[in-house]
Amino acid sequence: MLKMKKSIILTSITLLIILTGCQTQWQITLSRQGENAGEISRDTVNVNIENSADEITEVPLGQLFYDNGFTIIDEVMFTDENGSSTSFDWNDIGQTATINETGEIWLEGDVTLTPTEITVIPDPLTSAISYSIMDIAPTMADVLGLPELPEAEGKVIFEGKADYGVMILLDGTQYDKLLALTAEGKLPFFEQMDPIQAGLTVFPPITTSSSASFLTGAHPSKTGVYGYGYRTTELTTILDIAAQEGRTVVAVEGTSVPFNLRNAEITMSGDRDGNGYYDDNVMKNSLDVIQSEMPDLMYIHFQEIDDMGHEFGPDSDEYESAIIRVDSFLSEIYNALPEKTLLVIFADHGMHTTADGGNHGTLIASDLIIPIIFLEK
Repeated sequence: MLKMKKSIILTSITLLIILTGCQTQWQITLSRQGENAGEISRDTVNVNIENSADEITEVPLGQLFYDNGFTIIDEVMFTDENGSSTSFDWNDIGQTATINETGEIWLEGDVTLTPTEITVIPDPLTSAISYSIMDIAPTMADVLGLPELPEAEGKVIFEGKADYGVMILLDGTQYDKLLALTAEGKLPFFEQMDPIQAGLTVFPPITTSSSASFLTGAHPSKTGVYGYGYRTTELTTILDIAAQEGRTVVAVEGTSVPFNLRNAEITMSGDRDGNGYYDDNVMKNSLDVIQSEMPDLMYIHFQEIDDMGHEFGPDSDEYESAIIRVDSFLSEIYNALPEKTLLVIFADHGMHTTADGGNHGTLIASDLIIPIIFLEK
């Protein structure tokens, strides 16, 4: 009798292991225009869970789409094993859609789906955008006559030579809002740009991941900066290359240094005049650097646009006013620059509206599309 009980227990355990193994093996096929575009599996979900700096059990569905080559998405259609399909406008679900290691997709409102296939329809805008945030460092290196960045995937998008290079980051600047304010005649400096070129940032569209990619010219899968919690990369940056070549490198920051700018001499700004703002002090410190001894490579980071976007949203007066202020600061900086300077003005990510202000970090157009402007003086 005892032997029989042991046998039953062992058989049950074996069956449980087999069933558990069967349950964990799953695959979702991704398709685009009727063709296979990749897959999502338990392994790919777990890789992203393991790479997260936080303890998570679900991964943004947008991350898996991005890993398979998708950027700006118009619509998605989920098809289950019975052939039933449900379609959604990606902008309606993209901010909240997640997937767990069992292959279950969660949407807002506790809607769950277990598809075997997802058809992804890209936004037509995708084919019209040719610039990437990963192009900035390779282009700057080429123009300044520096060696190529060893891990860069971006391309050189500006031909020419310059003695000095200046990279100006307008943190959190939404591309569409910049265009709208320019069209309304509120941004005199940007009105001189024809056109204001659109580019794509990386995913997730946040400052740390974007900074790693613009400094190295590499994809987040190479930089190792997958999201929040990562503040440095082991890859070679444009700052490293410049310093190794004996060039002077200076960075002017606002109230914090959100990403490791090794090999740069850093000037912090803050609200030193007590007027409640600090981008004006970023501008003043930048002018001091330029007028005292112009470095070979300079990085300037305006942060208030992002702060106003988070607190009030990208359609607020506060957000627009922050962009308008920076427009005047850019004009002063440009006028102070020496001849033979290449200036690149760009954003690290955009901004979308939320119930309590604004945010970014999702695979939607307002977060991914950024301005990238090369200006020669």
